[in-house]
Amino acid sequence: IPVTTRPTFSRMIGRALLRRCPWCGGRGAWFKGWFGKVDRCRTCGLQWDRQLVGFELGATSINVILTLGSILTTVLVGFILTMPDVAVLPIMFIALGMGVSMPLLAYPYTQTLWMAVDLLMRAPEDDELADWALASAAEPGTYRARARQR
Repeated sequence: IPVTTRPTFSRMIGRALLRRCPWCGGRGAWFKGWFGKVDRCRTCGLQWDRQLVGFELGATSINVILTLGSILTTVLVGFILTMPDVAVLPIMFIALGMGVSMPLLAYPYTQTLWMAVDLLMRAPEDDELADWALASAAEPGTYRARARQR
């Protein structure tokens, strides 16, 4: 059953940081594994893409910002800690490791964070909520009712 009351933005961000659906708090939200996604939240039926072209651009932007921020922080801290004889090669290897690992580690979190931001900017409309209810009724057992109150 879809949640019809709008959660606060801080609650949605908190849920997103735990890889949960920002709207209902359902575990796993759209993910099966670390990278695999399903079309709808397995708890409330919220559709992942919400019918927008380029929807994942926001999540990708968050991921790029986090990755570049981690690389910049690594280089600055490495530079400051090794002054006056800067250890360029070790700093480069660590920054390279951050540049490769950060996008992979942050992927599901940036997806749920972007969904929280999108839900803040565009609250679900009545037809979306009805669509979630229909999807939930059409696939019994797939979407679980919320077990706890907000």
